[in-house]
Amino acid sequence: MKDVKTSNWGDYKVFSLINNKGTQVDISDLGGLIVNFYTNDIKGNRKNIVLGYDTPDEYLSGKCYLGCLVGPWANRIANGHFSIGEKDYQLECNEGTNHLHGASAGLGNKRWNVECTDNATLLLTTMVQGGEAGYPCDIEFKVEYHLSEDNALSINYQAFPQAMTPINMTQHTYFNLGEREDVLDHFIQIEANEYLHVDALAIPLFASPVEDTPFDLRKGLVIKDGLGHSNEQLENAGGYDHCWCFYSTEMKPVARVHEINSGIELQVATDQIGMQFYSGNFLNNESGRGSKKYNKHAGFCLETQCYPNQINMDNKQDCIFGPNKHYQHNVIYKVLTTKI
Repeated sequence: MKDVKTSNWGDYKVFSLINNKGTQVDISDLGGLIVNFYTNDIKGNRKNIVLGYDTPDEYLSGKCYLGCLVGPWANRIANGHFSIGEKDYQLECNEGTNHLHGASAGLGNKRWNVECTDNATLLLTTMVQGGEAGYPCDIEFKVEYHLSEDNALSINYQAFPQAMTPINMTQHTYFNLGEREDVLDHFIQIEANEYLHVDALAIPLFASPVEDTPFDLRKGLVIKDGLGHSNEQLENAGGYDHCWCFYSTEMKPVARVHEINSGIELQVATDQIGMQFYSGNFLNNESGRGSKKYNKHAGFCLETQCYPNQINMDNKQDCIFGPNKHYQHNVIYKVLTTKI
């Protein structure tokens, strides 16, 4: 493994994890961003498999959460409201009546402290102060990125709140494994028997079987074929923007995505009970890296997490953390080249 390379990036820095296969993941102290993820396709050509911008200012002003760490609460909380015990809390609402991705307390806009713990690992830390966006207490966040020699990017998320609060962290990288301007030709497989059926505001209503629906990705399908179905859930969201249910908190493989022309495959494993598959439905003429325009379905996200709005569901206790119960979450994004 090569030593971590550090470079200035406007008022911020970029730290490059590079293995001996030439895979390189560039991570910034701005938002814990995955700025670039370079790997080789099946022909040996170097490719950046994530969407992004050129400058920190574009990330700070962007509305699509490209590449950033997300929290204190990833995804949505209905009406920004929840209760713990007898006390009610009101969070800032930044998506209509929803609290989304931490709102103004979002981790993706914070400057993180970065420590190179070895030549393959970065440790990032930051704080959310009590009262930011309505959160009840101070929360310390730690995220470790590790790139292995077999092209696996492991992420360990931890949070240490000073009082009881909901926490749900994730990574919001948009992937595109091919050369096309959209990901519609990508083949996706998700190992889940159920997904969360949502209302018109993308708030889960109940877990529903995937069988006989375009959400049955157990054997896999090409994204455009799934989107081609007439389905109210897809129509409401403009595509896939749903959480698949795994239930187990053991580390397990949950998804893989393959692009046939590049031969690049992305495999995901996690210890979380859910994963949001988002097919980039709201990208709309977004000015991205190298003067590219990102439009609908230009990238996809695989966001491992607990359930959206879980803090208002029957299993709410599982997403409440405090001084004696800190938050932890593991995910591995592994890249390889293979024929389908």
